[in-house]
This record gives sequence, C-alpha cells and structure tokens, in this order.
Amino acid sequence: MSFLVNAFKVIFLLGFLVFIHEGGHFLVAKFFKVKVEEFSIGFGPKIFSKKGKETLYSIGCIPFGGFVKMTGEMEKSDDERAFNNAKISHRIAIVAAGAIVNIVFAILLFFFLSIFSGYNLSTTVAEIMPESKQNLSNIQIGDKILKINNQKIRLKSDISKALQNSDGRPVKVLLDRNDEQIEVEVIPTKYGDSEYILGIQVALIEGNFGEKIYYSFWETIDFIKSIGNGLVLLFTGNVNIDQMTGPIGISEIVVKSNGIYNFVYLISLISLSLGVTNLLPIPALDGGRIVLLILEGIRGKALKEEIEIGIQSAGFLLLIILSVYISYKDILRIF
Repeated sequence: MSFLVNAFKVIFLLGFLVFIHEGGHFLVAKFFKVKVEEFSIGFGPKIFSKKGKETLYSIGCIPFGGFVKMTGEMEKSDDERAFNNAKISHRIAIVAAGAIVNIVFAILLFFFLSIFSGYNLSTTVAEIMPESKQNLSNIQIGDKILKINNQKIRLKSDISKALQNSDGRPVKVLLDRNDEQIEVEVIPTKYGDSEYILGIQVALIEGNFGEKIYYSFWETIDFIKSIGNGLVLLFTGNVNIDQMTGPIGISEIVVKSNGIYNFVYLISLISLSLGVTNLLPIPALDGGRIVLLILEGIRGKALKEEIEIGIQSAGFLLLIILSVYISYKDILRIF
C-alpha cells in the first residue's frame, strides 16, 4: 500500500506540473489562434487519447514530460494558422507561457502556503539564549530587529545573512522598542567553528493577518532569490554537476516528504525550478527557442530550417545525455 501511495505522490506531482506547463503553451496558442494538433501529458505509448474539434488530447505511459504539437512548429507550413506564420511576439508568448505558468503558480502557492502554515517567524525577540545574555545585555524581549549594520532585516534568515562576515566583531543593531527606534551595539555569539549568530529566538506571528501577509511576501521573495542564487552558482562553476538532481532524485525526495505542508512546499519548489530552468537560453529548452525567435525578429527572417533543426537537435541530445548522467548518479546515490 505504501508503494502505491508513494507512486501516486510522484506521478501526481510531476504529472500536474507538466500539465500546467504544457497547458500554458496550449492556452496561449489557442488564444492567438495557432492550430494545436496534439496536447500530450507523458511520453511513450498512449494509455488515453481523445480527439477534440482539431486537437488530440492524450496521456502517455511515461509521466516525466509532455508536449504541445502545433502546426508549423517543427516544419514550415503554409497554413495561415501555423505557428511559423504567427507574429514573432505571439510565438515568443506561446513558447514562454509554460515556464511563466510554472513560476507564477509556484510563487502564489508558496505565498499562500506561507500565510496559512502557522509557521511565520517574525523578527521580534522572544527569547535570549543563556550563552548570549552577556553579549546582548542591551537587547530586551519584545524588541523588533529592523537593521544590522544598516542591512534591512525583514526575515529571521536575514539575521544570519547579516552576521556572515562579522567574524565576531561588534555589530550595530537598530531596534524598534515600544514604537521607538534605538541603535545598540552587540557582539555576536560564536556557533561552531566559524559561524556567528545573534543568540536569540524570534516570536511566531499570531493572529495578525496583515503581518502574515508582510512576512509571507518577503519569504516568497527569499524563496525566489534562493533559486536564482542556485543557478548563479551552477553557471559560475561553484556547483558540481554531480550535485544536480533529476526525476529519479526528485521522486526520492517526494517519497520521503511527510505531511501536506512539506508535499505542497515541494510542489512549489519544483514548479519554480522547472519554470526558471526552462527559460535558460539553452537550445531545446523554451529559453533557447525564445533566443532564436528574438534573433529572427532582429534579422527580419528566420534561420534556415536545417540550421534551426540542427541547433535544436544538438541541444536536445545534450539534454538527453545530461539527464541520463544525472539519473545514473541518482540511482547510485539511492541504491
């Protein structure tokens, strides 16, 4: 039974995210009157298919992907409703729509999850750790931390970031105490070999819906930044390819998730990652296709069909090789 539950969790998560991604392409294509021949969730032999007015709707037996097949997308067509005959701006919107839907869905889901989770942490001091009381003698319970060394503090995580390079040196902390702003100087507490902390526990936000929205908004911004920072680290060579996770690794993480909160959080995280990754300017990804469309708009004409197909095919081959390698590493790590 547990195997079936876990399998359902994985298939639902990946299938749903693929569905809204491809649904974005599909709906924008329909909006711009581009003819869609097939809308498929999954690859391989079909386990379900139904012909609509002009579109074949299908589900493949391999849930790790999907596609929207449009007339004139891969090969030029004379049909006036073909993809290749649509305006450049319309084509860019169609190609970008899938990733944008994933990103917007992830942001909204994370925002509402944050609001209603009950785990919103403020920046108000609720407790001072015993080992830090001497260093924090001028901080009181109930003080709200506004800035550390002129760095704005909106979340509990901002406190740690502000102390990253302190090396134990005194820092200036701006506090809100009974609606009055005061600045004090404190010494961070050493934690571990090289990390420094302020040495406080912050209060949960209780009952104030406006505050929940405020902190949820900034937690969502922090969530987006963390994905962006991960991509920067990847492209600057600070993240090894062996640290990347593919569908098998993601499946393992989903299976190990406990509770609705963690599962929904994973949906938002993977959806955002899927959206951002798809917008990267790499051939065969949506971002790569957008680059080619922008180039076509600048040149006033498309690349030769065989050149464009060659670029997309090379990019697709590279992605397949990368996916196989990452999946192989996932299998070795799991088993």
